Amino acid sequence: MPPEEAESSSGKPAKVDPKSYNQVVSHATIADVRLVATKFDLKPDVDIAANPAWQFKLSDQLEDWTCDNEKGELSGIFTYTASCVDGRKKLLTITCRYISIYRLSDLCDEEAGRQFLARVGRFAAYPYFRSIFATLTQQSGMLLPPLPVISDGPRWVNPPTSTGDSAAAGRKGRTKNAKPAGARDNKDGGD
Repeated sequence: MPPEEAESSSGKPAKVDPKSYNQVVSHATIADVRLVATKFDLKPDVDIAANPAWQFKLSDQLEDWTCDNEKGELSGIFTYTASCVDGRKKLLTITCRYISIYRLSDLCDEEAGRQFLARVGRFAAYPYFRSIFATLTQQSGMLLPPLPVISDGPRWVNPPTSTGDSAAAGRKGRTKNAKPAGARDNKDGGD
């Protein structure tokens, strides 16, 4: 099923019951990551000496997905694209498609499975894509830094509320302005 079919009539992603999503999280285990397609395009007139003005343009997309409760399998096809650009001109483009397969130890709500793939599954194949990018650019004689890591902002299936006893109980010792784990700002020595 393509991800577009999972949208509500308003065009926004369909809401998933937090219990259903958390069930997928607790019962999905990565089983396999496979490269299924790759494309390398280097413009022939490019000076292959790394140019500090070049910038990376990165994208990733969940193209297709399936949830097969009979087989206990959740899979997604992800496309990653990295381009080196100088202004508006694309000098190098590498695109790879991967299938990431998760084994399910319990039944899975299909929409919760799709959202799990969109939120979590996209990270499974990206390290392999970074490796292919480094290998192909090195073999073409280009000296480029590694691709940056992809990240996703902090998410809560049930966002914490700002008032009420249940919110305070859920935070257990966190102050009102506390940041999620790993978050830093310049005042406390972070980047």
